[in-house]
Amino acid sequence: MSYKSRFEAAVTKTREIGLRLKEEPYPFKQPLSFEEKRQALQLCVDVLFAHGYKTSSDLAGHCTPVHLMAQYFLKENLGIESYITVGDRYWNDYIYCEMSYDSIRYELMNPDITKPIKAHVWLTLSDGTIIDCTAEAHADLLFERGDFPVHQCLMIVDPERVEDDVTGYHRPYLVGTDFLSKAGMC
Repeated sequence: MSYKSRFEAAVTKTREIGLRLKEEPYPFKQPLSFEEKRQALQLCVDVLFAHGYKTSSDLAGHCTPVHLMAQYFLKENLGIESYITVGDRYWNDYIYCEMSYDSIRYELMNPDITKPIKAHVWLTLSDGTIIDCTAEAHADLLFERGDFPVHQCLMIVDPERVEDDVTGYHRPYLVGTDFLSKAGMC
């Protein structure tokens, strides 16, 4: 299954669970140009750095506030639409922030604002491109790769990229901020 198919399924599941979507994220819009994607990444680096996120250790574990901030500035400064996407990252030998719909339902019925949710958050741009500002930063610390500058932590994934479970890929479960609000994350 491709990212586009999983994203569409996540939109459907978000509604089935009874969560609100502020806008219609699917079908994806016209592909963004290389220059638009480059500007989006540069803006994310600049905004994160200006708000004190300078290294892997600053970013790790802060996926919700980081991506909410990036989403705001992408729209305000570049007019680029993006959607908060909640899910996990899958590799054949590891799953980062493994999720399930049972765990989502449990979190919605038993929110605990004193504990982080077991989920990863990233942005899906209007054309299906992924911008993830925190997954690599977390992996840097988890796998003791080092503490790198923010510009080396960001990940952009083309919507047409062929997925590979050795290099890993994103698995969306929900779209939008309603789950994060109800779980006490924002």
